[in-house]
Amino acid sequence: MGAVSIALVLACLWLLGNPGQVHACSCVAPGSPSEELDRFDAVFAGRVVSIQRSFDPNAASNAPGDHTTVGFQASAVWKGAVPDDVQVATPPTGGACGFAFEEGAEYIVYARSDVDEGYTVDICSRTALLSEAQEDIDALGDGDAPPTAVGPQAEQPQDRSETGGRIVTLGVVAVIAAVGAVLVALRMRRR
Repeated sequence: MGAVSIALVLACLWLLGNPGQVHACSCVAPGSPSEELDRFDAVFAGRVVSIQRSFDPNAASNAPGDHTTVGFQASAVWKGAVPDDVQVATPPTGGACGFAFEEGAEYIVYARSDVDEGYTVDICSRTALLSEAQEDIDALGDGDAPPTAVGPQAEQPQDRSETGGRIVTLGVVAVIAAVGAVLVALRMRRR
């Protein structure tokens, strides 16, 4: 019992000390272009004009709230309130389901809309290089021209650090509860 308790405490402390290194992305295969058009809040094509990271891309790990903000010059819109100058957020790495966009490349983007975060994109969608998305273009048609953005975008991605803070807080509470349980078990064993 003592060895198991010590192992449990050490495991909890290790997990608390390494929250940014544990990422796992699990995706269900995306459906057809028309099915995904129904599932997502925005579908558009556009060229990447900017990439901004809230983290060091050369670091060994990322904090839970880290993300990449990608600016697009939209060229066609199939769904959503997508202006010609739109931004999306994506997690920092593929392990966290982040999509690796390249500046200057053209993509078809399937995005979700969140009141707090704006449009978000991950690898669990049909988002792809436009040159590799002929099936989508054939199924969806030409799309509409995006309206010209005026003023601040209502759907710009926001900082995700609040969500990351909640995850860390939950981890701390879990570790404290585990340590408390171990201490109670050890105290009861001594009696």
